[in-house]
Amino acid sequence: MYTERVQYAIDNFIMEHYFLDMQHNYHLKEEKDSGKSDLDVTIKSDNLCIYNFDDKKKCNFLRPDKKRGMQKSVDHILFEQVDDGWRLHLIEMKSSVGYNTWLESIKPKVRTSYLTSLAIADFLGIKITDIVAYTTYDEEKFSANSNKTNPRAFVPPLGKKARDPVKDEWEKDQLFLELGEEFKIVHKRIKMNKDEKTGVLLGNLVIS
Repeated sequence: MYTERVQYAIDNFIMEHYFLDMQHNYHLKEEKDSGKSDLDVTIKSDNLCIYNFDDKKKCNFLRPDKKRGMQKSVDHILFEQVDDGWRLHLIEMKSSVGYNTWLESIKPKVRTSYLTSLAIADFLGIKITDIVAYTTYDEEKFSANSNKTNPRAFVPPLGKKARDPVKDEWEKDQLFLELGEEFKIVHKRIKMNKDEKTGVLLGNLVIS
């Protein structure tokens, strides 16, 4: 159960139905026509789940220009209660992942969602002590032939280290967020399987 402080915030500060009723099993879905996914999530600890976060109302003071990606968000968020605070789980669902998807969609979404989650945590009166990002996918498209990303996206700011999206991030289960300083978080790949009858991508995640 939630502490009195967390429950008070849910009841008085945050929009109604912003969080799902707490469960220990969720079906987190992406239901867009461009690609449908269904992730079966089991989580043992007390938690807070924001379903379809990408479509929820959020901070209205963020820059609207697309190049900064501050209006993008991951599909779902879970706050997991752990011994010394709360672990943040950021879940983005894709049909395929390549250079363009990684650099111009997934990483900006994770960054904005992380920062927004810090604000939500303040309202809830909780402390985020750990962060894990996830990408669900069916196909990897990191081959050189599929790289149509603007070459400038690979050029780091002056004084920053150049990072290869595949060798330094995707394959090492980590990603680096640019926050004015480099911020590393754990990233986990979740390979999905396509249901041949429905075309829906299916997968499982156990958070213990």
